[in-house]
Amino acid sequence: MFTLRGSAVLLLLILVYANFNCKKFKLRKEADLDHLCQINQRDLEEFQFSRLFVSLKTALIFPFLVFLRVPWSMQLMFLGLIFVVYRWPYMKLKKKFEESVQRLRYEFPIWLRQLQILLQSNTVAVSMEISIPMAPLMIRSQLHQLIEQIRQSPQQISTYTDFLSGYRLMEVSRAMKLLYRYNSVGQADSVKQLNRMITTTGKWLRQQRIQSLNTKSALTQWWGILPLLSVTVVFLVMMMVTITSFMERG
Repeated sequence: MFTLRGSAVLLLLILVYANFNCKKFKLRKEADLDHLCQINQRDLEEFQFSRLFVSLKTALIFPFLVFLRVPWSMQLMFLGLIFVVYRWPYMKLKKKFEESVQRLRYEFPIWLRQLQILLQSNTVAVSMEISIPMAPLMIRSQLHQLIEQIRQSPQQISTYTDFLSGYRLMEVSRAMKLLYRYNSVGQADSVKQLNRMITTTGKWLRQQRIQSLNTKSALTQWWGILPLLSVTVVFLVMMMVTITSFMERG
């Protein structure tokens, strides 16, 4: 008993020390965390320190559970809670990125269709500048940078392909390459490139509408399954309570 409680006290002291010196700890980070912080404009070191600090604060409760001889199952559940507390900010960051990607998949082709109309009587840079008020809010700052880069080096394909490259969308990359070709080819081929862009954008818009409908349908199905899942969970809990009660009597 003394050994168990002594271990709890020792663990508490270690955690107190860790809370005061958490900046010195370098825990293993997720493989895509650098990319997620860059896209969401978060400082990596500050993000890591914040979630480690909160996790260590939560972990301070664990030695008291050991000291008070809380059942081991509850202790394991609390350790799992500490892990969830540490991972939760990363999962929120990843979820935010995925939502941004889905929003970009839907909004970018709409803006591109408006841009194609402007291209019939303007250059690429001028068309983009006119389309800024119609562009999705999430790309406007990068669009300003793209316009300046096109004016400075219109013949470099990297100027186009680097635009929104952090979202890793093949459709955006393909569309920017078409814009580069449209800006680079002569007058005779410009109409051909424009028609090609219109065809590609039309297919993209149709795919996004279909995907949006499928997503809504899947959510509706999940709402229908939730009552069944809740009944199943309640049944399992009642069974566990019954089994535990029989074991205690035996």
